[in-house]
Amino acid sequence: MEQLPPPPVPLRPDLVTVEVPTRRRFPVWIVTVCVILALSLGAVAVAPLFQGSTPTEGPGFLFLDRTDQGTPTRWNPCQPIHYVVNASLAPPGSIADVHEAVRRISAATGIAFVYEGTTDEEASIYREDFQPDRYGPRWAPVLIAWADPDDSDIPFVRGNRVAAGVAVPDIPSPRFEDVYVSGWIAINADDPNPPGFDLPGEQGPVILHELGHLMGLGHVRTVGELMNPSGGGVTDLAAGDREGLRELGAAGGCVRVMDPIDA
Repeated sequence: MEQLPPPPVPLRPDLVTVEVPTRRRFPVWIVTVCVILALSLGAVAVAPLFQGSTPTEGPGFLFLDRTDQGTPTRWNPCQPIHYVVNASLAPPGSIADVHEAVRRISAATGIAFVYEGTTDEEASIYREDFQPDRYGPRWAPVLIAWADPDDSDIPFVRGNRVAAGVAVPDIPSPRFEDVYVSGWIAINADDPNPPGFDLPGEQGPVILHELGHLMGLGHVRTVGELMNPSGGGVTDLAAGDREGLRELGAAGGCVRVMDPIDA
């Protein structure tokens, strides 16, 4: 893994990406896991790892994936993104943080979000994007859940680093269409970040950063951008973050989405 110089002011937990499971262009289920690392000592920025297609970037933003045509892989902005929350292990105020982070992402992308309420579903690296018994004959809504790292299969621990959050935007398999249809975010229930958006180290910016990954943004080296591996020392989306999200959103037009197939 390539090591980058530490950011000037590491005000937030560090970030890294890992692949779960092994990623191929066709036809295997594809996910990119983006992990927020909470370090007990000084933060060290770590470059994200990407397999398969090469990410593209602009000034202050980076895309996780691109299509065969070279455009960024996106959600269909002409359909709302549905989401559910499992806050059974979350501190008080966490659902409010989720809604505020979603509001900011929606404003930046022009994509509507629909909150379907709470769920008892637990986040897992093996989460299915089609769960008709739980959610009906459609793509599963985005899951935002707090998880106990001792009981979860989420890779919260990597070496001496402990992750605060993991995000996965999901492209269906087989990959006949390059479009995100579901995904999940897992927040480490043991992470010490308190709820709120007042300080860069609070939980709100962590959730907002993870939602940036969920929408299709990768890490950037620019300090002052939320998608910087250290969080950029900010509490909100910056200019590069917003431009990347704009290109991933309604400005890019509608995207065709295949119906799920009950295998």
